[in-house]
Amino acid sequence: MSRPERNPGSRAERDPASRAAGSARSRAAGSAGSRPTGRPEGRAAGRPGGRALGRTLVVALVGLVTVLAGAVGPARADAGLTVSGLEPAPGVVRFLLTARDLPGDATLDPATVRVAVGGTVLPAEAARASRSVRELPPRALLVVLDVSGSVAGARLAAARSAARALATELPDDVQLGLIAVAGQPQVLLRPTADRAAFTAALDRLAARGDTALYSGVRLGRTVLERAGFGPGTDRRMLVLSDGEDTASSVALDVLTAELRAAELPTDVVAFQATADGRDNLRTLSRASGGTLLTAADGAALTAGFRAAAGTFSLVLAVEARVPDELARRDATLTVTVTAAGNPVSTSVPVRFAAPARDPATTLAGEPALPLPPWALWTAGGAFFLSLLVLVLVLAWPRADNEARIQQLARFGPAGGAPVAPPAPAGTALTRTALAASASFVRSRNLETRIALSLERAGLRLRPHEWVLLQASAVVTGGALGVTVLGWVGLVLGLPAGWLAPRLYRSVRADRRTARFTEQLPEALQLVTSSLRSGLSLGQALDAVAREAPEPVSAEFGRALAEHRLGADLAEALERVADRTGSEDLRWVVMAIRIHRDVGGNLAEVLQTTVETMRERSRLHRHVRSLSAEGRLSAYILVGLPIALGLFMFVFRREYMAPLLGDPLGLAMLLVGVVLLVVGTVWISRVVKVEA
Repeated sequence: MSRPERNPGSRAERDPASRAAGSARSRAAGSAGSRPTGRPEGRAAGRPGGRALGRTLVVALVGLVTVLAGAVGPARADAGLTVSGLEPAPGVVRFLLTARDLPGDATLDPATVRVAVGGTVLPAEAARASRSVRELPPRALLVVLDVSGSVAGARLAAARSAARALATELPDDVQLGLIAVAGQPQVLLRPTADRAAFTAALDRLAARGDTALYSGVRLGRTVLERAGFGPGTDRRMLVLSDGEDTASSVALDVLTAELRAAELPTDVVAFQATADGRDNLRTLSRASGGTLLTAADGAALTAGFRAAAGTFSLVLAVEARVPDELARRDATLTVTVTAAGNPVSTSVPVRFAAPARDPATTLAGEPALPLPPWALWTAGGAFFLSLLVLVLVLAWPRADNEARIQQLARFGPAGGAPVAPPAPAGTALTRTALAASASFVRSRNLETRIALSLERAGLRLRPHEWVLLQASAVVTGGALGVTVLGWVGLVLGLPAGWLAPRLYRSVRADRRTARFTEQLPEALQLVTSSLRSGLSLGQALDAVAREAPEPVSAEFGRALAEHRLGADLAEALERVADRTGSEDLRWVVMAIRIHRDVGGNLAEVLQTTVETMRERSRLHRHVRSLSAEGRLSAYILVGLPIALGLFMFVFRREYMAPLLGDPLGLAMLLVGVVLLVVGTVWISRVVKVEA
């Protein structure tokens, strides 16, 4: 028997038509069973309240129609489309399409899928997704079956058959659970994708005892949440009952409040239910956001369960081709499909990926623009020609000894036998290239400045040879950039070819200067010892040129050679200080000049200078050790953005592509480079400590 006294007020408030119908049925039952025989029937009509009785009959008629409509089953809502797993790729966009609340046995038709962006229709292909769809979140359906003593026999067999049909129609990824409701609800199977286990659990059903329907529904909510299907997940409950509840420990109004708060949709199938039972089940389904279906026999019950399976429709995997004009744009994707004979659509925002040949995605070697054959041949020819020039310049046979003999012959006696110029060496191409380079250097007055920078770096090259070498490096960098990256590589290759030789020369000069500064105190100590032993300054410098390591030996030997050719020794040492950038050597030259003008003990002056330089060197090393942490931090802060950017450009080009293909991205990249340069200059000044 149903227990309407559990929640009479709530049911009346939620379903006025059912309340009116119930009142009409109560009056009809009372007039048929308790009215005495021979009682005048016209008494009611003769009352002053006859019109009120007529209105009551109209309300009762409306309630009866409502009940009959509920026996057929309420109309299902239109299918709701959901797009998930959206994956934009070059030239295509892929996603999964699902529909909720499909009426009856209707499914999605892959042939009717239509994808559009505004007025542009994208060619699309759709197919049913495979069994294991990783893009979909876990889904679960918990079945609550009334197996009290009143459903024994044919009704229980019909429930088993309908549940098996549900398992067959339900998509494979939906997990199924089962709860048997009798005097005490029992969990026969927790949510699982094993259909065989669900069938075995159905075979264990046995009808007995009373009905604790409301407690079983509450237990179902607990089972779903413990299995990981809490609020916000794709979960539902399906209840099969006749609406009777005789043993629950929870009232209907409390249960409906819990379901409403948990946002757990509960679909109810009323199987051979009474009017009061249908009222209870309708209240349960409406409060949870589910639907109510009615079934009078086993066939209708199976159809109801198949309809419940439509809430978890099959999933379609859709792939649409994207034209190049929509690439890398933000748009709204409209998807339309025919479900149950009616078109249903949904919209989702999307940002399309870059095209397959986008300039910003060609950092792995594919040209940004299609290069014509002549451009590739030209780039390859320039590359090999520049390599040839580099080899010829580096292997150029220099007649250094002959040139020195010619220079010395000018200081010989007049009328001496002329010295024949050295025979030209090398190929005609090399001589022509060097002649053109020498003419360029002389016309720009660059010879002195370039010669000084080469001497500081210790490079045995002449200025015009260095200019030709740098020009070859520029051509090589541009040709290599065009060959590897296309026309974009030309913008990167030319500056790289120009900066690489200059950077090499600068690093080499700095290292040579550091070695000279480190060796200078020991060389001056040798000069001091030689002076104290009675040697002249020239003889002391000669000892340094013979015994000191490179580059001190080479520089002092050159100064001594200039002195022997007639140059002033102090001026020769001054030129050594200019070439090496040594401030300590300038102090020594100043001490030598003062000694020449004033006199005194040069050995003691140089000894004091050596001790000062050693103390400064010791202090400099101490300061560098104290500032090592700051310098290391500076190297990391400056190098990390560059290294990370290069890594991302190589391994995640599609992520970094907008920086090169979009105006906003180019502006951001430019601002980032400027800020990096400013930060590098600032942090270099912070960590630089003058000792």
